[in-house]
Amino acid sequence: MPTRDGGHLFLTCLIPVKRVGEGASAGAEGEGVPPSHRLREELALLPVAQQSPKTEAAGQESPFARCQRTHFLRLLVVDQPMFNGRQQTDPVVNALKSLLSFLPGIAPREISVPETHDVLGRPWLVLAADIDARDHEADGGLASWAEGLWRTSRAELEAIFRHCFGFEGVADGPGFARYLARCQLETTMSFNDYWEGRPPLTGVNLLTLGLGALALLLGVGVLVAEALGPLHLLWALPVALGLVALGAILWIDRVGARPFPPAPDSDLPSILKALYVQQWFALFVEQAQLMRPAERFDAFGRFLATVKPHALAAPTQKPGVVRSDWIYQEPPALGQVVRAPR
Repeated sequence: MPTRDGGHLFLTCLIPVKRVGEGASAGAEGEGVPPSHRLREELALLPVAQQSPKTEAAGQESPFARCQRTHFLRLLVVDQPMFNGRQQTDPVVNALKSLLSFLPGIAPREISVPETHDVLGRPWLVLAADIDARDHEADGGLASWAEGLWRTSRAELEAIFRHCFGFEGVADGPGFARYLARCQLETTMSFNDYWEGRPPLTGVNLLTLGLGALALLLGVGVLVAEALGPLHLLWALPVALGLVALGAILWIDRVGARPFPPAPDSDLPSILKALYVQQWFALFVEQAQLMRPAERFDAFGRFLATVKPHALAAPTQKPGVVRSDWIYQEPPALGQVVRAPR
C-alpha cells in the first residue's frame, strides 16, 4: 500500500534524536541527561484525547487536534530494535548430524545459532500520522499540513523537536515541513477502512493489452521479414515477445501503484460529524422505546433539527474528544426521557 491512498496521506517519519554532546538540551540540571530522556518527558506531558467530562472541562487539548486535517498522530521513541533471540535449527537436521558426526566435515548438532541483528547508534523519534491528503499538491499535502500544524502548535512542536538532530535551523512552517520531508519514510502498509464497497478502480483491460501485443508482434514480423528476410523471424519474434512481456509488466505495475480514490465522506470533518450523529441517534433510539408512534415522529423531527445531519460545520464532535454516554450532559431535546450523567 502506498503512502498516499484513499484520499489520505499516511505519514511515517524517522527522526534522529540528539546524543549527549550534540546540543544543549539538558538544561540547568546537567549536561549528562540524555536528550532522549528530555524528549520522553515532553511526550509524557502532552495532553491526550479528552476521554471524560472532567478532562474536557480541564481544557487540556491535544495540540494535534487543532489541525483540522489530522485523523491520528502518534509519537514514540525507539532506542533499539527488538531482538528476537537465537534462531532455532531444524531438529531433523540435528538428528542426522548427530548420526553422521563421525564423518569428516560434519559439524556437531546445534540447537540454536546466533542471529544477526541491527544496533542503532542513537535513539530515534517515530512520527506516524493519518492526514487528509491534497492530491492537487505535489507532495500530497504534507507541506501545507506541516505548516498548518506549526501555526497552531508551534510551542509544543519546538519543545519536542528541539531534542532532535538537525532541528536547530527550523524557525517557521516551511522549514518544519522541509524537516519532516527529509525524515519521511515510505509507508508500505497503511490502514484505510473507510470504503464500504468496491472502489471505482480503473484497472488494466486484458483484451486491449492482448490485442496491442498481437498487433506489435505482427508489425515487428512484417518489418523484419521485409527488411532482413523471413529467416530472421526466428530470433526477432522471441525478442519482440520478451519486450512485449516486459512492457506489460511495467504497465501493470504502474497501474497497480495508483492510490485508491478517496472514499465518500472520509475527510476529518465528515468523520467527526458521523460520530456526532451516531451518538445522538443512539440516544434517540433509546428514548424512543418509551414513546407512542406520534410522539416518536415528533421526537425524530426534533432530532433532525437538533443534530442537523447535513451540516458539517456545526453541531459536530470536537477534534481530540472521545465521546461516550456522557453525551447526556448536553441539553436533551429529543424526547421526554431525561437521564442524569453516568
